[in-house]
Amino acid sequence: MAGHCLVILTVGVVSLFYNVCGQVISRGPCPSVSLQRDFNIDKYTGSWYEIERFRAWFESGLKCINAKYWLKQDGTIGVINSGTNIETGERTSTQGDAFVPDPNVPAKLKVRFRWWLPAGDYWVLKTDYDTYSVVYSCDDFLFGFVKMEYAWILSRDRTLNTRTLTNIKRDVQDRGIDISNFLFSDQTGCDA
Repeated sequence: MAGHCLVILTVGVVSLFYNVCGQVISRGPCPSVSLQRDFNIDKYTGSWYEIERFRAWFESGLKCINAKYWLKQDGTIGVINSGTNIETGERTSTQGDAFVPDPNVPAKLKVRFRWWLPAGDYWVLKTDYDTYSVVYSCDDFLFGFVKMEYAWILSRDRTLNTRTLTNIKRDVQDRGIDISNFLFSDQTGCDA
């Protein structure tokens, strides 16, 4: 009984910490998701604009969020994530690197923005390379009793038509991911 109470207390503390920090934390293990087949990083590079996302502490208070990816000579992928502070209007950015740990699964990337932080997952669930991309990350905690998820719907433009967005969300939901966690990303009043 004492062990059961300790697990409940630990789950509660972890959930409180991450909810305060702004991640999506929920009970249960991460879903097993299929990834983009024959992912081609060359076609994926370039600019992407955030259309919708799950809560993420590092994007709190930002609008006009976009990401740029390019191939580097060492075989890794350069990354710059940018956004505009809603209150001050100041543009901020952070630069990092992405890499493919297993060449047999090229859509399962890792990304790191600080040398001292562990690399995070960047899994491309689906993309047509020209219009949209769906990115997902999930970590299991406490032996799969709790999970922390991130997800992004990206577009090559600052808008994405409603039909495409609806189809993307249906596909994401079919993969076992709760689409009610998606939040609208403000791409209005942004510099070109």
